[in-house]
Amino acid sequence: WGLVGLVVTQGIFGMLTVTRQLDPAIVTTHLLFGMTTLSLLWWLVLTISGRRADAWKGGTRFVGSSLPRTRQIALLGLVALAVQLALGGWTSSNYAATGCPDFPTCQGQWWPGLAGTPGIHFVHRLGALFTTLLLLLATVRVLRSRSDGFARRSALAVLAALALQLAIGVTMVLEGFPLWLATAHNAGAALLLLAVVALNRALRPAWKAA
Repeated sequence: WGLVGLVVTQGIFGMLTVTRQLDPAIVTTHLLFGMTTLSLLWWLVLTISGRRADAWKGGTRFVGSSLPRTRQIALLGLVALAVQLALGGWTSSNYAATGCPDFPTCQGQWWPGLAGTPGIHFVHRLGALFTTLLLLLATVRVLRSRSDGFARRSALAVLAALALQLAIGVTMVLEGFPLWLATAHNAGAALLLLAVVALNRALRPAWKAA
């Protein structure tokens, strides 16, 4: 039912995107609802999958702390990624991608300030750094533990998707923001989101039919 509601809402925001002439708030919200729909579909697939039902081991312990703590870190990573997606949408809808045409500095400065399009872009970079640190912490805890195979594969997928997304983002700046790389950056964000959702699902009990 949540998915049905999201699809209807997406249709409404798709209309508003046109009628409000690409208002940044509408465009960003439209993007977030689309990513949420994708996430819920993937969560549903993982939940009802027969392979998934036997993968989780409830007694797994993780290095340095318990499974619940690792779940919390992975969930924080997912929340941080959602905020980062919003920042990416806000950067794109405000045409702020070119606000920082250099890397690793922005406008030749390490701290360009938060005003105008350079500020929007710079906040997106800061969000990428924070999200990366959280996801690295979550994946390292999983890979160094005696977790099940599905969790380990999900963690490796997160690392691969994260490396790809960061590489695309940096290359996009260095190459002058070509359209094909901007499109690849959007696709990379979706792949990273799917991997992080899978990691969070792997750290929770399997759903079993009555």
